[in-house]
Formats: sequence, C-alpha cells, structure tokens
Amino acid sequence: MKLADEKLRIELFSDAVIAIVITIAALEIPIPHDGNYSQFIESLVTFAISFFIIASYWNDHRKLFEQIKKSNERFVLRNTCFLFSLVLIPVFTKWSMEAADKQLPMLAYGVLLMFINATFSGLFIAGIPLAKELTEEDGYLKKLYQNRDRIYYLAILLVMGIGYFIPQLALLLFIGLPIVSYFLKMNFDGKFEEKQPIGHRRNNRRKKMR
Repeated sequence: MKLADEKLRIELFSDAVIAIVITIAALEIPIPHDGNYSQFIESLVTFAISFFIIASYWNDHRKLFEQIKKSNERFVLRNTCFLFSLVLIPVFTKWSMEAADKQLPMLAYGVLLMFINATFSGLFIAGIPLAKELTEEDGYLKKLYQNRDRIYYLAILLVMGIGYFIPQLALLLFIGLPIVSYFLKMNFDGKFEEKQPIGHRRNNRRKKMR
C-alpha cells in the first residue's frame, strides 16, 4: 500500500468519527415541551461549546495531516487514542445538559478537555518527525508545543475553579477555550512553518495557491 493511501485512510476514518461525534452530541439536545425553554437554551449553549471544541480540534487535525508525509504504528495508535477521547464528548455533553447548575459535571467536563488535549498533543508530537527530516529542531518544536499546552491547561483549570463556585458561568467560559487554543496554536503553526525545510515550505505555498 502506498504511503499516501495509508495516510488518506487514517484521515478519512478520523473525519468520519468526528462527524459522528458531532451528530450524536446534537441528538442529545432535548426538544422543549410545555413552554419550558430554559433547559433547551442551556442545552444549545452546551452543544455549542462541544461543537466549537470539536471543530477546533478537527481543524488542528487537518493541518497536521497536511504537514506529514507518512505514518507509522506509533502515529496510528496516538490518533486512535485522540479519537477515543473525542467520542466521550457526547456523554459529558449530555451530563452537562441535564445538570448545568451542578459542580461535578462542569469539573468533569474540564477534566475531559484536558484529556482530549493531552491525546492530541501526543498525536502532534508523534507527527513532528513524520513531517520533515529528523533534525535537532524536533526537540525545540516539542518544547514549544509543551509550553503552549501549559497555558491551555492553566486556562482550563481557571475555568474549573470558577465552575466550582458558579457552574453556569463556567459553562459560558468554556466556549472561550477554543478561542484561546486558536491563538496559541496559530503562534505555534508559524514557528512550525519556519522550522520546515525551504523546499517543503515552497511546496506548501504552492498547494495553498492552487
């Protein structure tokens, strides 16, 4: 099997799993009855948080697969672990919908976000050597990504701390995490692009122009 075909199969399978996760999360939104729209609105907010978090990771996943040239068993295993963590989102989303004013669902949701980020970080770090020739710069990229993770984990812990006292406020703050993650990863993507070989960077620019 060609390396390109193997990578494509992994990417297509991942996209299918992510699409199913979003669909299941949407099906958990309760239909309002007897004019009770408060729970319906809270459920929509909870779904929106899950949706944008999943979309953020899908975008990062897409960018990663644009960079790598091949895959190996370690990379496939890390990708499977990442997908497993995403599959848990509908479960925790439903729990948060049913108990938006409780502490435990909010804290559990924060723990899940840290678990998802940890699995994706493992996937990203496993993909760094597959994106270019092995150099001493790999260690620099890993350290840079780990520093970015520390800031993201700190943001999650901060929201969880607020959620311990005001669960409903934490629910709203969770929707800001994809925004924080976007700006942190945008900075890393720039560094990642700078560290790639010149020839590889030219090829990427040509692909974007097409």
